[in-house]
Amino acid sequence: VVLVGCGELQPPDISIHKSATDGNIEAVKQHLAAGADVNAKDEDGWTPLHLAAEEGHKEIAELLIDKGADVNAGEEEAYTPLDHATLWGHKETSDLIRKHGGKSGVDLIRKHACCKKDEELRAEGK
Repeated sequence: VVLVGCGELQPPDISIHKSATDGNIEAVKQHLAAGADVNAKDEDGWTPLHLAAEEGHKEIAELLIDKGADVNAGEEEAYTPLDHATLWGHKETSDLIRKHGGKSGVDLIRKHACCKKDEELRAEGK
């Protein structure tokens, strides 16, 4: 007798970040099924979506987004997944990220800097 679907799901031996970089969608699916954090950051602040975007792995990017990946996550230098996809010329992946509300790091910084300044001025009564 063979029991299928019993016991805890185990993630593959490679990290979700490496799986996303390598284009290994099956390993990414296994990580997610085992409960991996879709927005987990590596030592440089990169999420799996940053890595899939930089490599142009559109199907993996779509899977990660469908599972709740933050399309506007910034890494150490404030680059977003959209920045990585655009920089490396992955138009289809860039379009996918934009379709889901992805912005460039510059746009996000500009928006937050503007809003923060307005809030500070209001707090000062100006």
